[in-house]
Amino acid sequence: MLIPHIEDDSELLKSIFTCFTCGICENICPSGLEITSIIERGRKRFSEKGILPEKHERLLTRMETFGNPYGIQLERFEPKGDVEVIYYPGCTTIAKEEEILRSAISVLERSGVSFGVEFNYCCGSTALRIGGDEKYAKRNYERLVEAVEKTNAERVITSCPGCYRTIKKDYEIFGGLNAEVQHLVEFLAERIDSIKLRREEKRIVFHDSCHLGRHMGIYEEPRKILSKIGIVVEPEKAREESFCCGGGGGVKLSYKDVSSNVKSIRLKMLKDTGAEIIVTSCPYCYRNLKNSDESIKIKDITMIIEERLEQ
Repeated sequence: MLIPHIEDDSELLKSIFTCFTCGICENICPSGLEITSIIERGRKRFSEKGILPEKHERLLTRMETFGNPYGIQLERFEPKGDVEVIYYPGCTTIAKEEEILRSAISVLERSGVSFGVEFNYCCGSTALRIGGDEKYAKRNYERLVEAVEKTNAERVITSCPGCYRTIKKDYEIFGGLNAEVQHLVEFLAERIDSIKLRREEKRIVFHDSCHLGRHMGIYEEPRKILSKIGIVVEPEKAREESFCCGGGGGVKLSYKDVSSNVKSIRLKMLKDTGAEIIVTSCPYCYRNLKNSDESIKIKDITMIIEERLEQ
């Protein structure tokens, strides 16, 4: 109600842009309000009025110039010929966490399907979450439509929950893709019985990322995979009640102190399980958590799957 009367006030901006858009409030709200969407629409109104945190403005400028939020020239990929699956890694995987890209490709090579890698533009998730225009998402949507048509791919899969939510849900405003959209854990969970994995009796705790879990309802698939690898233990706050890692909603960009406090709380919950390995299925969560604590192994799920592949 107050958004039409907004002013360029730092405390007001902080109140809106320190929401992680994690979705926990929607999970417990008895009235069923879609609070995440309300926050994102509010941020867009701020953006349209030219009122954004400075670092958020710079991110949108980088999206305009480079096609990704990191403001660098990223390696581009294009699938060749007919394939069953298009793998879309996402810009964070390519720019910052290349080990996830290598692991995902290695695992897909063992999955028995033909696939090609596609990446030219950011999916637009980061821009949408902080109030950016849909144009940042539309150019990648058009690119994926073209890739699906050229390759006759039946599925588009990604290892990034932000990309997954954007491609499967947000792209509906453009008409959607003529292909099934999956996160990599869904795709692999369907085939896990035919993929030979080495099991070790180590305690593994899985961190549910906000986009894969509450936003898209994927909980069982990663646990199904990890149960073939080790002993899965649950942290305080898991599944629908999972606690954000502190890396979502663009908060870390402009309000690092808020992000860091949330991350510390979540790390303690995960370590208190006595697990030997923390596993997540999100490059943002992986990046945020691993850069904070070297006392415990932290891996993306694609990495631990690759490590346990039987030769």
